[in-house]
Amino acid sequence: MKASPQITSKIVELCEVLVADSEVQNAREKAEAFLADEAAVSLYREMATLGRALHQKQHHGEEPSGEEISRFTELQDQCDANTAILSFVEAQDVLRNIAEVVNGYVGKSLERGKVPTEAEVFPQGCGEGCGCHH
Repeated sequence: MKASPQITSKIVELCEVLVADSEVQNAREKAEAFLADEAAVSLYREMATLGRALHQKQHHGEEPSGEEISRFTELQDQCDANTAILSFVEAQDVLRNIAEVVNGYVGKSLERGKVPTEAEVFPQGCGEGCGCHH
């Protein structure tokens, strides 16, 4: 399905604003610097792969060995000490948060048929069961 020319024009305009935004540019630069650092990418990939394997093991009712847990903890510590990885994770958070804001506003607009307020997109409640009724 194709959007109307007016919608397409506004989407392109939003994309232009996004790519020109200094926060987005900074996050992209950090992500690209990480991707250019083969050692950091390899370390991060190894930690993520082992993390997924351990999760799968637990999901299937198996207990990871002490050696596997120690190796994963060691990899996590190495990742936590690597500035390229920390910058990459920070950059991913920035980009993900911006995407959530965009998706939140667009989704609520389509859902409700009107431009939502910030409070409608991101309600400030304490969660279910607290009784504050936010």
